Amino acid sequence: MKDPLHPTSEPEPEKPSDSSASPADQSPATGAPEATAGNQDKKTEDFPADASADSALADSEKPGAAAEEEKAAFADLAARLGEEIADAPAPSEEVDSVSADMKTDSEAAEIDQLKAQVAELKEQLARARAETYNLQQEYSGYVKRSKSDMSAHHSEGQKSVLQVLLGVLDDVQAARDAGDLKGPFEAIAKKLENTLETNFGLTRYGSAGEEFDPNVHEALMAQSGGEGEPSIAQVLQPGYKVGEDVLRATKVIVNNPD
Repeated sequence: MKDPLHPTSEPEPEKPSDSSASPADQSPATGAPEATAGNQDKKTEDFPADASADSALADSEKPGAAAEEEKAAFADLAARLGEEIADAPAPSEEVDSVSADMKTDSEAAEIDQLKAQVAELKEQLARARAETYNLQQEYSGYVKRSKSDMSAHHSEGQKSVLQVLLGVLDDVQAARDAGDLKGPFEAIAKKLENTLETNFGLTRYGSAGEEFDPNVHEALMAQSGGEGEPSIAQVLQPGYKVGEDVLRATKVIVNNPD
């Protein structure tokens, strides 16, 4: 049997015990232990105590070295597996590609929607501009019509007032023709006529001998005589103009040529 402290030592041979052996045979056996003890002393001398201790320590350190080697093998295997995983295409790349395609499709749909909204807003803006332009044109036309109507109403009001004063002017002219307009009354009548002419553009027109114009003259009577174009033989009632507009036509007797 091997000694656990001395694994390299030779196992001692077991001696069978023979009860049938003779005393003579047993006598040498008594000396065997001495010889065995001598052999053990010799073996002890051949293997010193320090060597036995070192061998035992080495045997005790063998499991730790094996564990270190096992750890190193696992580390090497893990490093190799890491390199293979790094070299292999990552499945996340395919996922990223699919998500990128989906993102691209969603972005394209969003862009199309935004384009449609922009087109609709442009159309609404064009309509609003057209409506604004129409309103501006209507307002400009309204302002022009208002100014024109206001001016026309103003002129009509002036003409209405002057129309009322024509009777007074006829009396003044009749008194002047009769020679009854004298003194301060003549000065007042002259001032009134000048004021109406200066401020309102009222002028008297029509006199005997002028060519007859049916647009501004009103013929009450006609007589034959003379040559050439028809002319005014006599003014029965003077006419008045406001600028180029006839306020009242001159009533005359027309002299027609033979």
